[in-house]
Amino acid sequence: MSAKQINILLTGATGYIGGSVLTGLLQHPNVSNFRITALIRGDESRVKRIASLGVTTLIGSNDSHDIIEKAASESHVVIHTANSADDLPSTRSIISGLNKRTQTTGKPVIYIHTSGTAVISEDVRGKKGSNTVYSDLDPDKINGVADEQAHRNVDLLIINAAQANPQLKSVIVLPPAIHGIVDAYIILLDQLLAVYGPDAKPDATPSPYLTTGREGYYFTEDGQVSGRQVSEKIGEVLHKRGVLKSPQVTSFPDDEIEGALFGPFSWVLGCQSNSKAQRLAKLGWKPHRPNMLHSIEEQVDA
Repeated sequence: MSAKQINILLTGATGYIGGSVLTGLLQHPNVSNFRITALIRGDESRVKRIASLGVTTLIGSNDSHDIIEKAASESHVVIHTANSADDLPSTRSIISGLNKRTQTTGKPVIYIHTSGTAVISEDVRGKKGSNTVYSDLDPDKINGVADEQAHRNVDLLIINAAQANPQLKSVIVLPPAIHGIVDAYIILLDQLLAVYGPDAKPDATPSPYLTTGREGYYFTEDGQVSGRQVSEKIGEVLHKRGVLKSPQVTSFPDDEIEGALFGPFSWVLGCQSNSKAQRLAKLGWKPHRPNMLHSIEEQVDA
């Protein structure tokens, strides 16, 4: 019996995370069974580039409710990476479409959502924090963060939707500072498809570590590093390349930070968030590329 087609809707395909996910999907051993649709803002060169890869392109933005809802309702899987952590409208559209699909088919759907570790951050502004560490094996602790935390309103929308609809199999991926190629999504996708996909066996049972809904958090860290360490490494590399006269790192005065960087959000560079990606590790994910500090030189050159 031939494998069934799996319809996958991907947002953010021309971005960093989404582009990495798209690369992983196109290199997947079962790619011939995938029908990948990518939501892309109406830039003709982007559309042509993505379409040339055999991907169906859908012109729209995160505000295109009807387009997103319809595409989600036709998908077995939605992977949301386009400014997803703080975008309520697009998340609502995805959930609405997936709910419609489950009402029509009576079968599970998979939603892989990109949030971020700002949800567990402390606004210490470069000072000493509590050093609290969150593990994705302890979802109750993550669910204990304040509703006012960054990204939390979107995360709660997804969790509550999954609680209301048991056929909505949602997982929330929480990357810290992002570098390298993001293969954690593909591991998660494979695990979820094996249990909830159109080709899943009737008696398929998930790994005890493959959790969804209120317990479906997945960190993707590969060790701890401070913002100062990153800045010092960048300074070292740029100085070595002759771009900077000195590798010395200095601190911004508090009253200059917002104006010099990116407004009130600038303080995120001085926050503290500590996570442990233990659940993904139990599912077979292992960071195998250079860690953040060791990858800076290569990325500066690129």
